[in-house]
Amino acid sequence: MFRNVFRILSDKGSKVLLIVLFSLPNTQKALAQHYEEGNRLVGGLLGGANFSQVDGDGYKGYNKISPSGGGILYFPISNADLPFDGTLAWSMEVLYSGKGAYGSGASVSPVLKSQKISLTYAELPLQLNYWRGPRKSIYGAGFAIGYLGASEEKINTISGQTYQFPFRKLDISFLLTANFHIGYGFFISPRFQYSLVSIRKKNAALSSFGREEQFNNVWGIKLMYLFNVKAAY
Repeated sequence: MFRNVFRILSDKGSKVLLIVLFSLPNTQKALAQHYEEGNRLVGGLLGGANFSQVDGDGYKGYNKISPSGGGILYFPISNADLPFDGTLAWSMEVLYSGKGAYGSGASVSPVLKSQKISLTYAELPLQLNYWRGPRKSIYGAGFAIGYLGASEEKINTISGQTYQFPFRKLDISFLLTANFHIGYGFFISPRFQYSLVSIRKKNAALSSFGREEQFNNVWGIKLMYLFNVKAAY
């Protein structure tokens, strides 16, 4: 049994997963704090899947499916007066996030036969949200900083040669999120996310398989659960 555990921990991307897991206790500690009504921390867990492609590679389509999940905290701003019902809330997440791309057959490059990119990030999304409480739908926009914990690429050409090119360690991206409340503290959370800077290190040889500059393009869907909803509101 212990051998199997050590084998799992040695797999690529395990360091990223450990970062997320060790960050969750801090989320639980923050949830124990209480502030005046309308300005209380609300936190929870979320998990689901990313459907991704890499803009600028040799293929199109959101064909790469990867897991994504972690913890989230909301910080409502009680003195944020809006002209309509509701207020604002900052949110911070700690996520394990898989991205990448996959394609085979005909492509934008005549030499390509197939291409697979697997990227694993430890990600910190920060958003400003329209907030009406933890039992109402929530809408947010912001930015995310991702640290690349593991990467794997395989480019196959019609000549039988394979290629790999390096990626940048940091991915800075813009994101939009909608959280639709479905009851009992649960939300369905679709998200769009796009890199603001190239995820590739410069390499002239990349132009043979697409563009030198490439960007993560991701649609995600998650199930989110917020803790202590009844106690806080």
